[in-house]
Amino acid sequence: MANYAIPSTLNTVALNTSLANYAKTLTDNSYNDPTIYKLFNMGAAKRMVDGGLSLTETLIKEKQNAGGFYLGADVLNNSQTNTLSTVEYRWQNAYEPIVITRDEERANSGQVHKILDLVATKTELSRKAIVDRLDQALSKPLSEANYLIDLDTLVDTGALGNLDGSSDTYWQATETASGTFSTQGLTDMNTATLAVSSGANIDSPTIYITTKTIWGKMWNTLLPLERLSNGDMTGNRGVKNLTFMGIPVVWGNYITAGTMLGINENYVRLQVDTMTDLVTTDFISPTNQTVKVAYYLWRGNLTTGNRRRQFKLTGVS
Repeated sequence: MANYAIPSTLNTVALNTSLANYAKTLTDNSYNDPTIYKLFNMGAAKRMVDGGLSLTETLIKEKQNAGGFYLGADVLNNSQTNTLSTVEYRWQNAYEPIVITRDEERANSGQVHKILDLVATKTELSRKAIVDRLDQALSKPLSEANYLIDLDTLVDTGALGNLDGSSDTYWQATETASGTFSTQGLTDMNTATLAVSSGANIDSPTIYITTKTIWGKMWNTLLPLERLSNGDMTGNRGVKNLTFMGIPVVWGNYITAGTMLGINENYVRLQVDTMTDLVTTDFISPTNQTVKVAYYLWRGNLTTGNRRRQFKLTGVS
């Protein structure tokens, strides 16, 4: 276990305080918008959880059929089978270091505002890195250990949490092998949407998520049709307004190639620890290095209580 010394060559109070008050001064030439992370990190899709051993969802696994119709003094059934189940998910953790070397520290010494600029820059770089990592981990499976549950895994038919869709058939999303979008994409989306919907206007997908390539193909397919059906030319309405059956269609930077997802956000949650939602630690100094290190920390996971209301098209080209 490492031993940490108290920093003595820098105003530690100013350094730590600045973590909560830095300004975004960088011009980003590397990162793209973290669409999937932002989608689930706002509104009702995000659930703050105050600790606990694991993340759980209680769900109905089958229909109850204990009652019936009766007349007069007929004997009524007084027993019920268990139609509930619980799915359990592990907490997962993500981190990103904020490292300041002594050389950087001395290069920025002399005036306090230079030190604060240094911390602001380092902190913003680490914030972008951890958010980008979360965006990737929520989009598709990663090769790293202890990664998050991603949309590609969540919307599937195999194991998820402590349940296995291969044996518990209610724990399966609808997965369809598709093909060329211009010829069958819209038809496949329509068929899959109807398959996972509870009713005409109830429990349907609330958002479609795909890749930039497929999004572009969808735009090219829809645009001529909309021009024919809209005399006011609202078919040419701009990329932010692309919808299907009145439901928004977005693309993410890390979604698995050839994939279109129909997501019902009523049943998909980003559960996050109340004390570890992109928090920063204090700076510490390892005794064997001339550096100061703080960390961005995040703890949570993507969960669902209903895979049945989600669909995935694969092999879209």
